[in-house]
Order: sequence, then C-alpha cells, then structure tokens
Amino acid sequence: MIEFALSWALLWAVFAGLFQFGYAFRVYNRLKTNVGNAAQFAAKMDYDTANPTLFADNLKNLVVYGDLTQGANSAVVPNLTPSNVTVAVTLVNNMPRYVTVSITGYSVNAIFTNFNFTGKPRATIAYIGNIL
Repeated sequence: MIEFALSWALLWAVFAGLFQFGYAFRVYNRLKTNVGNAAQFAAKMDYDTANPTLFADNLKNLVVYGDLTQGANSAVVPNLTPSNVTVAVTLVNNMPRYVTVSITGYSVNAIFTNFNFTGKPRATIAYIGNIL
C-alpha cells in the first residue's frame, strides 16, 4: 500500500505536467492558426492610406474573435484581447509592402504555471491587395 501511495504522487506530478504542456500547446496552436489566417487575409484586404487604424483594428478582431467585428463571437482563447495583437505594416513609398501580425504580452494560465507569449506566434506576408 505504501508503494502505491508513493507511486501515485509521482504519477500525479507527471500527469499534471502533461496537462500543462498539452493545454499550453493547444492555446499556442489556436493562436498560431488565427495569426496566420489574419496575415493571409491582410495580404488581400483593401488598405486605406487615409485610415490605416481601421485596417489594423479589423485584423486584431480577426485574430481575437475570428471575425472582423469586435465582440461578434467570444475570444478564441481565454483572456485574449485586441490589445494583445500587434499589426505592423511595412510601407515603401507610402504603400504597404509587408504585413506582420503577432501576439504580444499574452499569458496562458495552465493551473500550476504561466506561459508567456511575446512576439510569438508571428506571421509576415507580402501585401498584394488594393490601396485606396
């Protein structure tokens, strides 16, 4: 009976570690998918040089909610907000050349520890859309 009690504590620690890693991996994978999808969408989206914040806000909503409209759905992962998403447009002669979408300052609470994502996941893609 003592052997079972000792081995149970070890097994519990192993399973708890596997849960933490698995949960963090699942959250990272969902973030990576949404960041990549937003970058691909951004490459084909109209870019209004008079209102570039609309372009960035739409992409942030796409990463967080899976939709261009803020609050249309719940966040794809817990506690993710548009302020955790960074959209950077590389301009050449006042025309977009590349779009980079990344996650900044997001923390995953995996019960026993926190995993922090800053600058990752990130996706950069060449812009091929229309310029207004």
